Formats: sequence, structure tokens, C-alpha cells
Amino acid sequence: MATVAEVIAQELRTAGVDRAFGLPGGEVLALIDALRRAGIVFTLCRHEAVAGIAAGVYGKLRRTAGVAVATLGPGAANFLLAVSNAWLDREPLLAITADLPASWPPSHTHQRLPLHDIYRPVTKHVEAVTPLDPHRPVRRALIACTREPLGPSYLTLSAEDAVRPACILHEESLALRPAATAQDARVAAEELARRLAEAERPLVVIGLGVRPENAPGLRRWLAAWHLPVAVTPKAKGLVDERDPAIDFVGVVGGMAIDGLMVEAVQQADLLVGFGFDPVEVDKTWHAHRPVLWVLESAQATGLLPRRDLLLVDHHALLAALGELAPPRRWERPFQEVQAERAAIAAGKSRAPAQGLAPVRIVEVLAAVLPAETIVTTDVGSHKYLFGQFWPSRHPETFWMSNGLSGMGYGLAAAIGAKLARPAAPVLAVLGDGGFSMVCQELETARRIGAPVIVLIIADRSYSLIRIGQENRGLPRYGVDFEPIDSVLVAQACGCAGTVARTPDELAAAARQALAANEAGLPFVIEVPLDPDAYRPIV
Repeated sequence: MATVAEVIAQELRTAGVDRAFGLPGGEVLALIDALRRAGIVFTLCRHEAVAGIAAGVYGKLRRTAGVAVATLGPGAANFLLAVSNAWLDREPLLAITADLPASWPPSHTHQRLPLHDIYRPVTKHVEAVTPLDPHRPVRRALIACTREPLGPSYLTLSAEDAVRPACILHEESLALRPAATAQDARVAAEELARRLAEAERPLVVIGLGVRPENAPGLRRWLAAWHLPVAVTPKAKGLVDERDPAIDFVGVVGGMAIDGLMVEAVQQADLLVGFGFDPVEVDKTWHAHRPVLWVLESAQATGLLPRRDLLLVDHHALLAALGELAPPRRWERPFQEVQAERAAIAAGKSRAPAQGLAPVRIVEVLAAVLPAETIVTTDVGSHKYLFGQFWPSRHPETFWMSNGLSGMGYGLAAAIGAKLARPAAPVLAVLGDGGFSMVCQELETARRIGAPVIVLIIADRSYSLIRIGQENRGLPRYGVDFEPIDSVLVAQACGCAGTVARTPDELAAAARQALAANEAGLPFVIEVPLDPDAYRPIV
């Protein structure tokens, strides 16, 4: 008879899970061994938050749940960052931790935490797995985290229950996603066309609620109707930002030159929120501007707009739109905004008075790295820089923590992405502050065969906070630190690296990094930068 741990492992394998991330503990050893015997690779990380973030990205790219495992007490507590990120950034994470056995007395308070109470507000499903029908909570958790809006589920399992025989009383199949009718899609398409016909300056805002498989249909519709379009950061790549057939305006959602992007939003007389989720936006314009919400699921945290809502399957809608003629023609109504954005990206406007311009870093790397490169960013000024100016051309090639905006995301996400898409180059963009939080995971990347390029923009400061401090007229305090030799850290972890101070050196370093990755070695590029160089664009 199968044990509870074995049933869990088999359910995960049946659902397409082939890898789990995490840290071991005595209380989860039986589960980890069951995963091994089920053919699920256990990927050892050095911090639970990193394991959870890597799992969420891996799962989303693999079209299944990303699984992360940790022990009870401190292990479970450390998962909270990753689970919170998955909750707000809509990533399909299934976190499994140990918990104290139910048979232990309440007086045993060592490592006792109210784990279900802690995690319930930031998850789609919370449940304990017990010997009675253990497959059912696993299936419910998988359904919850892989059904739109994607998000985290959390399961607990005691070491005592893990080795007990499973008692299976009922069978239960995984639920399938319901399909929309063609009639629903036609009605929605006609209403969308009607609203667009009335607009002089419409702007389609694409958000993370659009599934990547709908990118081709979305691109065809936007090109055929000549519609101006903007994206939120986590939707980058759903449209080709360099495609001349697409009237691309820019990236909205708090990135670099956000004032210019908000100017475009304010000029629009209709915003079509195609999968748009305000969880990515740090301002409130979406509550005050006219938005027609085109969604196929609730938004992060389960919210839905109360009015001007078309709740419809996007694939069916795009097919119906393809059968309609454009209701009118718009001749690039945001040309001035686009021209200024292009000038900034080329370094001809808002450049720093001296030193390396941050936009040159993006320009050089985009010229050397292949278009299919997956870019992940940590949180800081560099996130704003790459979020706005990196020219994403393919779906699922740009990743950041934007709903939560938690530091430590960039390298963890890169590891998960490289394991999920080993043929694609992966670039993790970090600041030196964020790098110092997770630099030990370079050893993880080398050990598990995830050769990534790690760009570290070293400004010796939490520059985004420093700029905010100065904007408020406050003295600079608590934001600067001494430099860390990133190359020596990389070498200590068995990786390689170099420092690039000029655009030519950066281009050479990027080519060197690609060669090192081909040989299976992670590569670090440190680019020193004056933190004040960000000020003109951030």
C-alpha cells in the first residue's frame, strides 16, 4: 500500500511536475525520497525564498505547477516571500512544507507556527495532507494554482503522516478549463469594435492576464487594426516591440520615464485593458481613466472590475475580431510620446551629464544577445531601466517581480527559467545590493547545470531609494555601502566573470559570457555605474 508521501509524489508526476526546488529538513525527508522515486528531481537551493521563486518561474514556463518543498518552522517562514510574490505576480507555485504532527500536544510549542493562518490570506488554496484521501488536497491545490489567475497553493504534511499508508476512498479527476462559446466571443468582439469606433485616441494596454499562446492572434489583430498598444512589464514579449507593423507606445506600470508613459495614458480617450491587471501599476490612473476591461479571469487577489467588463475567452475573442473589419483607422495618435521615448532609448535625450548612460547598457546587450534571450530582473533602478527599454520580441522572455517587487527575484527567476528552457540564453540583471542578498545561489546555478549570465550594475547604493530620499529633501542616509567584488564572489562559487566599464568592454564581456554558458559555466559581468546616472530617467 502506498504511503501518503508516495501518493503526493505520484499525483505531482501525473500533473506533469518533473522537478521540485527546496531545502531539506528531517520532517520532509520521506517526501523528498518519494519525489526521487517518482522521477521528480529535487533541486537543492540555498534559501527557501530562492527555491520558491525559481519554482514559480519554472512551473509557468513548463505549463504546470512549480513545486517547492521545505521543512516546518523557519523553512516554512522563509517561503513567505516567494508565496507572496506568486500571489501578486500570478505565478503557479505549489509550496509544500512540514508541520507538527496532530498527535503532538499543544504544549509542544517548539517551531510551532499557525502556518495555515499565515498563508491563507496570500494563497488560492491551503490544506493539510492527511492519510485520508491524500490525493484530493493535492489535486485541489494543483487546480487552484494552475487555474487563471495563476497563483500559489500551500500544503502541509507532518513527518508522522508522510510515512503512513494512504487510505483512498474516492477518486477525483483534475478539472478542465471551461471553453467559451463562439456566440459569446462574437458579442464581445462587436462591443469592443463599437467602443473603439467612438475613440479618437485609443490605447490597448496588454497585461499579464494574457496567456502566451494567444500572442500570435493578439499580434495579428493589433497589426490589422493599426491600434496603438502599450504593455505592462510582465506582459513584455507578447508583442514584438521592434515590429514595424505594431504601433508600440511603450511600457506602463512604474518603469523608467513613467511620467512620459502616464502622459500617453492621460491622452487616451479609451484604454482597452486586454488582460490588464492593476497589480503591476504603482499609480491610480486605472481607477480614473476610461478603461474597457477585456479579461478571461479574475485579476490577482481574485478581484474583478465592477463595470465596463468583457469577461471572455481571449482565444475565441481574437478569432472573432479577425472576422471583423477595423471600425476606423488611427494614424499614430501618440507620435510625440513615441518620438521622445525613442530619443531617450538612443541616448539623445535625458542622458546623464557625465559617465556611462544606463540606456547604453541595454543597447549594447540587446545588440549582442540573441532575440530569444530570457531576461530576468531584480528590483531597483535597473528594473525600471530594463523594464522600459529592453526590446522584448518573444512571449515569456521577460520576467520581473512587479506585483510584489521583492528583491532577490532576479537570480532565482533566472535559474528557474534556464532549467525550464535550457536552450535559451538567460540574462539576470541585478544591482549590487540585490546581488549581495542571493550571491551564494551562483553555486546552485553551477552545481545544477543552469549556466546563466548575471549582469550586476554596481552603483554601491540602493539608488532608487536614494533618489526618492533626495526628491523628498531628506539627507542621504542608510542607502550607500562599500563595493563588493562580484567577480571574486563568482570565482568563489566556481563561476567566471569580468568587469566592463565601457560599451566596448560590455559587448566583449557579453560574447565571453555566451561562450562560457555554452561550456556550462555561469558568468558574471559587473558594470560600475554612477547612481546619479539613473536620475534623468527614474
